[in-house]
Amino acid sequence: MAKRAGVSIATVSYVLNGSRKVSPELREAVLRAVEEMGYIPNAVAKSLREQRTRTLGIVVPDIGNPFFSALIQAFEACAREQGYRVIVASSEEDGSLEEDALLNLTGRQVEGIALVPTQDLHNPPSKQVPLVVLDRLSRSLDVDAVGVENEASAYLATRFLLEQGHRRILVPASDLRLTNIQERIQGYLRALEERGLKADPSLLVECGRGPLEGVRRRIAEAIQRLQPTAVFPITNRLTLATLRAIRELGLRVPQDLSVIGFDDFEWSHLLDPPLTVVAQPVEALGREACRILLQRVLGLSGQGVYQVRLPCTLEVRGSVGPPRRGA
Repeated sequence: MAKRAGVSIATVSYVLNGSRKVSPELREAVLRAVEEMGYIPNAVAKSLREQRTRTLGIVVPDIGNPFFSALIQAFEACAREQGYRVIVASSEEDGSLEEDALLNLTGRQVEGIALVPTQDLHNPPSKQVPLVVLDRLSRSLDVDAVGVENEASAYLATRFLLEQGHRRILVPASDLRLTNIQERIQGYLRALEERGLKADPSLLVECGRGPLEGVRRRIAEAIQRLQPTAVFPITNRLTLATLRAIRELGLRVPQDLSVIGFDDFEWSHLLDPPLTVVAQPVEALGREACRILLQRVLGLSGQGVYQVRLPCTLEVRGSVGPPRRGA
């Protein structure tokens, strides 16, 4: 190939491996020779020679969830920029599938793994490769972790609803055993306490992580039974279920019921009215997790662990108004 391109063997290596910059003219000559000869790099042989696979793994609970798919996209983009590939696995919110995925990735000799766990972790699930935990962070986990300021973000959203005059705020939650959910509830409670209001335990409804239809039914029943003036579902999946429940109950937003959702996606802007949301910095989460993981992989980190919390923002749109009269 070097002969065909009219360059040295070293120049071919620099171009194919990206290990050193070469002039645009030489690069073009090498790539033209690659195309003409139909050359396909042998990644397996290369990894055996280097004793590196340049591959990372990421395990999420649900690939179909827009939040997790956006997280994967950001993580993968960062890895690709650094010359790494990414293998994606879904645990389907099943601890045994999560364990299988981690074992499979380790067997494929990935150099590091990013994990959104199905439940709070108290010990690292694998010590064979570097690990960073995303989103669902246990307070006691002594491992690299990247999440958001859950308590502060829920506090901001609840305070905004209180400022609009709402007192009966329904909070659908997924799984109260998860630390990130507990932190969001703490933010909700802190905002109430700051206003001198006593929390009504009935307004905190645990909906589980099962099929969306069942979650929708539980939220619709809670709205009918408890007659809130606002709803603050504290995950994006619960936001979808809440909006479906409101539509099927024939209620209007925000005239009958104000709503603040969790996470911001394109469809949030397309609703009528557009949805007020707590926006998580999804791209920054994925990229920060990748950056920390690669530092571990390349031996550029110290002995301590990274515990990163990124701030969320409250994006105010049209789905929140004052409580309906008489409420």
